[in-house]
Parts: sequence; structure tokens; C-alpha cells
Amino acid sequence: MVEQNQNDPPLEQVEFDINDIDSEVAHRVVCEAVKDLNGVRDVQLVGGGAVVTYNPLGITKEEICTAIRRSGYRATEIESKAKR
Repeated sequence: MVEQNQNDPPLEQVEFDINDIDSEVAHRVVCEAVKDLNGVRDVQLVGGGAVVTYNPLGITKEEICTAIRRSGYRATEIESKAKR
């Protein structure tokens, strides 16, 4: 788990559905595309998608999604029912 300093802003999580991420190679490609982005703290690949923990002051959900798409995979944010 990622440790957080008391003065850091709260981290957020976003979940993406990623088409055709069904192999180790695909997992590695997507993880490499996202993990070193400024603001990204953690990437967990689950099922057919990814859960990304990030600092919203360092990066936006749209920028994370764009990085996934640039790696060659189609990503769509999964909207949380709690936010609606």
C-alpha cells in the first residue's frame, strides 16, 4: 500500500475497462504506460481493466486514459454509481 504524508492531498482512484487486455504482454504494456506518469501512485490490473490510484493535483483521469490509449488499448472509465 502507498504511504501518504499528512500534508499530501487525498489520493483518488479511477477504474478503467480496457479492451483486449487478456495476456501478460498486454498487462505489462498498460502497466508500463501508466505507472511512471507524474501523479500516479499505484496501478492494479484486475480482470479486463485497471484500477489506478493517483494524486489529482499531478494528473487527471483523462490523461491516464490517454496514456492507456496511446499504448494501443482502448480504455473507458467505469463511472462509480456512488458519484451519480
